[in-house]
Amino acid sequence: MSDYDMDVVPGARAPVLADALLVRVYELNRDYVELMLAERTLPAPGFPSDTLPAKVMDSLEALDGRARMTVARCPYALFTFGFDDERFWTSALDEAQAAAREETVEARYGALSGAPMQAAFTEVAMFLAWHTAHAHRIAARVLFGMREEIASKLTRIPLWQLRRIAIDYPGLLTPRWPGNPAFWPDLIRFAAAGNSRKLETTQMLGNQLTAAELDGALPRATRVHRLRMRLKNS
Repeated sequence: MSDYDMDVVPGARAPVLADALLVRVYELNRDYVELMLAERTLPAPGFPSDTLPAKVMDSLEALDGRARMTVARCPYALFTFGFDDERFWTSALDEAQAAAREETVEARYGALSGAPMQAAFTEVAMFLAWHTAHAHRIAARVLFGMREEIASKLTRIPLWQLRRIAIDYPGLLTPRWPGNPAFWPDLIRFAAAGNSRKLETTQMLGNQLTAAELDGALPRATRVHRLRMRLKNS
C-alpha cells in the first residue's frame, strides 16, 4: 500500500499522467531525497554524486517525515539522468549497443554485486523512465524531461543495457535544477510550512524548468560531470 493518497496529492489531476505512474514517481522522489541525505554521511565510492548546496541540504535534513513526503509529491522526477543531453545519451547508448555483442550473461547480470546505493537507485529509476518512454512518450517528457530522440533510442535497447549504463556512469544521477535559486529552497520552505498554495506555485516552476530543458534553453549543471564520466575507461 502506498503512502501517497491520489485524492490529495498535487499533480494527480494531470490528464497525461496516470495515477499509478505518479505514485511510483512520488515514491522514487522520496527515496531520492533520503538517498541524498544518506550520502552526506555515507559517501559512495568512486565518483561523488552531484548534490544540492549545503544550505539547502541542511534545510532538507531538518524536515520531518511528513514534510519530506510533501516535497516528493511533485508531478515530475526530482532527479535527472540528463535525458535532455542528446549528445551524451546518443554516445552512451551507442557504446552500450556496441559492447552488447561481447557481453556474457555473467557480465550482464553479475556486475552490481557490492555496488553503492546510488547505482541501485539509478537502475530502478532508469527502468521506470524506460517503461514510461515505451508506454507513453508525452509522460516521459513531462516526468523525466526526456527528449523524443532519446526516448526513441532508449526504448530499442535490451533492458539489461540499462543496468550496464547505471554501472558504467556512476555520476549520471543528479538532482534536478540544483542551481536554480528558487526551486529547491521554496519547495522545502513551503512543505515545512504546509502552504499548499505556494507549494503548487513552486511545482509549476518545475514544469517551466522542464519545458526549458526540452527546448535546450536551460544550461546543464551536470555537463562537467559527464565529461568526467567519459574518462571512466581511461
